[in-house]
Amino acid sequence: MIKSLNTMTIENLEAQVMALPRDAQVILLSRLLKHLGQSRENDAEVVSSWSEEAQRRDREMDSGEVTGIPAEQVFDKTRGKELYENVIRAQVETPENIGKIISINVETGEYEIGEDLVVTSGKLQAKQANAIIWAERIGFNAVYAVGGTLVRTAE
Repeated sequence: MIKSLNTMTIENLEAQVMALPRDAQVILLSRLLKHLGQSRENDAEVVSSWSEEAQRRDREMDSGEVTGIPAEQVFDKTRGKELYENVIRAQVETPENIGKIISINVETGEYEIGEDLVVTSGKLQAKQANAIIWAERIGFNAVYAVGGTLVRTAE
């Protein structure tokens, strides 16, 4: 079993997927099955299993065992993206930085640039343990690509 994809664990990925709205989860499942060439939309056993799993997870959410991501935290991440695009990007998107990781403390605007997401984020968290961090790959549309390709956004 794959334990992680780069620095993202399967558990972390699952938590992020479970935080998506139900419609988005269904679309993601459909796309994954199609991508794997194993679309079983008409397989009653598979449909039943997924339905049972969805109901189990709904019960967990309702009971409070598992919680979603608070709206405030989601908005903090949005602020990080806006901070990068509107303030920091013009300063750091230079030829020597293209492809590097930038981690940004959303509350202070302080940032670290390096080759590794864990290292750059760790430096910010060493200064402020509860820092809310937004990360980008400078000059690209995503930090990592899982099953796809990174698209360069810088000229």
